[in-house]
Amino acid sequence: MGQHLAGLSDIVSNYDVFIIDLWGVIYNGKEVFQPALETLKNLRNQGKIVYLTTNNPRARPDGIKFLSKQGITPDLYSELITAGQKTLELFKMRIIEPEKKRPLKTFFIDHGELCGWAEEAQLIGVNEIEEADIILATHMDESHLDVTPYMPLFCHAIERNLTLVCANPDKYIIQNEHKKARVGLLSELYHKMGGRIIEVGKPHPIMFEEVMMAHAGKPALLIGDSLVTDIHAAANLKIDSLFIMSGYHSHEIHIGVSLSSLYQHYGIAPTYVCEQLYWG
Repeated sequence: MGQHLAGLSDIVSNYDVFIIDLWGVIYNGKEVFQPALETLKNLRNQGKIVYLTTNNPRARPDGIKFLSKQGITPDLYSELITAGQKTLELFKMRIIEPEKKRPLKTFFIDHGELCGWAEEAQLIGVNEIEEADIILATHMDESHLDVTPYMPLFCHAIERNLTLVCANPDKYIIQNEHKKARVGLLSELYHKMGGRIIEVGKPHPIMFEEVMMAHAGKPALLIGDSLVTDIHAAANLKIDSLFIMSGYHSHEIHIGVSLSSLYQHYGIAPTYVCEQLYWG
């Protein structure tokens, strides 16, 4: 059921490595949560290994710059793991569509132009699905919770046997108690329609392969606010997890859904539970 904690200090001595989700745990896209920032400082002072992780489609350098502007400076963590960086690496290693000639003609779904790494990945944008070798979904209009308008486009893409690469498996994020769309919704739709997808990001273990290899044998804790991505990722990695209640599932909890019902519904339960990321 998950042991309730007053703060991370209750269990900090049990772990050497901390993998901490960003959105909903440390910040909400608008502001940094000060208790979480203090927790990062305390982990640094204790010499702990801290990885920050996000399904954001930005590459690592852009992500570091963005976090620094929010006051989350590089001295507070060991490394930043982003879905965008991992997707870029898979393209560079030619693991994605290895048989196709580079540059790949790419139909981008990138509202807001968060994908600044297309050239490095040897991707060139095209405006028509008939010209594309692949679809890359990184970011969509956050207000488009209904994705059925994408169905005609996806029908054409599936007829052409195109792979959809999703560089952010999140379906939603919660900001100021409002649900906002993410391209995981498009990946889900494309898959249900019979299309081939490649998702890069949590909860898939590929996000953390290098971390787990680098720190094999060291006790690790994954901290996140989503049972769907974070807590499932911890289960996939066979490490302990801390569920932060005030993030992704806050609305469900607010209307009276019990934790046991949440765990049953999503098919997963954490090792620990805390209201926010407090030090304690």
